[in-house]
Amino acid sequence: MLADKKLLAAFVITTFAGNAVAADLSAPGGAIPAYFAKEIVASADAPRTLTTSAAGAGLTWKIGYNFSQAEVRYMRIECSDTLSFDPATTIALGDPAAGNVGSINGVGSNVITFSITSTGGPGNNIVDSDVLTVVGNHAITGTYRDVDCEVALYDLPSSAQAGGPGGRIANTRLSGAYLAFVPSYELVALPSQHVSNINTVPSFSAFVSDPPQTTLTTANLGAGSIAYGVRDPDGAGGQSAPFGVNGIELTLPDILAPATTVIVSGDYTIAGNATAPVYAGAALGRVRLNGANAAALTASEATFNVGNTPFAGASMALTRQSGPIPAGVYTAALAAVSANPALYAVSNLADVTLGSISRNAAQLQAPLVDVPEGWISRLVLTNAGSVDRPYVIAVYGEAGNTISTANRTGTIRANSTMVIEDLKSVLTGFTRKPRATLEVTVAGPNSQIQGAYQVVDPQSGTISNHVLVRPGTN
Repeated sequence: MLADKKLLAAFVITTFAGNAVAADLSAPGGAIPAYFAKEIVASADAPRTLTTSAAGAGLTWKIGYNFSQAEVRYMRIECSDTLSFDPATTIALGDPAAGNVGSINGVGSNVITFSITSTGGPGNNIVDSDVLTVVGNHAITGTYRDVDCEVALYDLPSSAQAGGPGGRIANTRLSGAYLAFVPSYELVALPSQHVSNINTVPSFSAFVSDPPQTTLTTANLGAGSIAYGVRDPDGAGGQSAPFGVNGIELTLPDILAPATTVIVSGDYTIAGNATAPVYAGAALGRVRLNGANAAALTASEATFNVGNTPFAGASMALTRQSGPIPAGVYTAALAAVSANPALYAVSNLADVTLGSISRNAAQLQAPLVDVPEGWISRLVLTNAGSVDRPYVIAVYGEAGNTISTANRTGTIRANSTMVIEDLKSVLTGFTRKPRATLEVTVAGPNSQIQGAYQVVDPQSGTISNHVLVRPGTN
């Protein structure tokens, strides 16, 4: 008979109604909860009833005690105070022929108690391996924390109602996870890397080709890894998506509206049209996500109408139209719009890195260069390699400060130091204060190129040296 009981217990745990397996508090590795959407709207003032019975989200455990014939004991189930048991809650004994379960007390709260009586004939009393399973819907007052439950068997009904160690039968106390609340959708990517090639005419006018990820004109950011859709809450477990309020696994249209968009921040100057409007018309076709043109484009943002249609294995294709290809990072954000705000309060997603563009050259930066009258400002560049290396100086100024420039290109000879004796020959005019940021790009290995900025007061002989920094390293 005991062998039959074990088979029956396994049957109850693994096959009762729904898509999920009941959370088994007796499981050696701990109970596995049923996953519901964290976006479900619920509060103490307006509790939300989850159809956990439809989800198969029950609670089960082994009793842990061998009864005598006609013996009566009392079970207590206490869950987190954000949950209350529905009046329609049912409790099943794995071997109905061995005993019965009495009336449930405490429905409408987070604690219920009931009696268990061993009514089987000789040789078929309730034993420690017999299983209890609780099934029913539950009202919740929030999803800000998960629901855990504790069960224990007691000698007396008063002890079961009071809880705690008094009157509790040894080795019958179990606890674990019952319901977990997790984000129901995601936007993910594996960042790709692309290289803007200095060895082109003009410099950086093409990518280093690395098909299919990168062609001479197009960087496929994300490289076939961008995915948007419902989130698998347990990997290889029994759920492929969180449950909604109705106890059914969510689809993307259940929770997100067609107005949902993805916004990717980055530098889109290379995709702009040659004439106005710079970032409309054909420019939209040079920035594509999952094969769809950008719905809107600026110099720093691309917007895509992704709606509530999931996709996977996607890239964001950025195609150069003109201009030098800049180094930079492209980061996506999801602007989520709820399909049903009364049921689901959705949140935006941010900081999803799709990829980056670097330049196959050493980059050195002087964050602040002053060229005041009466002083000498020098730029020093060194080349420790055996090949001459060309350089380009980019100049950035403060808002409203127009800077005139000249002599921004040159060559650093092999195994030598090159000094621009006075940066006034590069920074030739300012509409405001005589200062700027310099970024020097050298077509050579990063390990061979160094630089410094030097300021000299000829009258006092004061000299100040500043080593140029490498962007992103300080």
